[in-house]
Amino acid sequence: MNIEKSIRSAIGRWGNTVKICENGQTVISRGFIQPLRYKNNMYLGGRRLDAGFFDGGHYLYVGNCDCNITGHSAAVLTCMGKKYAVKRAERFTFQNQDLYLWAILKPYFPPMEDDYDRN
Repeated sequence: MNIEKSIRSAIGRWGNTVKICENGQTVISRGFIQPLRYKNNMYLGGRRLDAGFFDGGHYLYVGNCDCNITGHSAAVLTCMGKKYAVKRAERFTFQNQDLYLWAILKPYFPPMEDDYDRN
């Protein structure tokens, strides 16, 4: 079994069902969404935090390459009843094979329409 099939098999076996909606198209896939954890003070302006701290605002997605969400911020992922917007996504490639897709997500909030925006 090659590495691509091994990774796809592992994600398919242990990953959650993820619905990816983009530009009116929906793809059902499998993947993992976990809180993005900071393990050092590199990104936090010098403040030292305990290992494993997360801010609750960003998540890491690792999944199969079923949908091309790289370079698109319009994609919305739904997993276990929660919606996430894609901030950045890339394919991880090894020896000219796309092995998996990773993305940085944030909670999705639909645009609010107030009295000023109504026609």
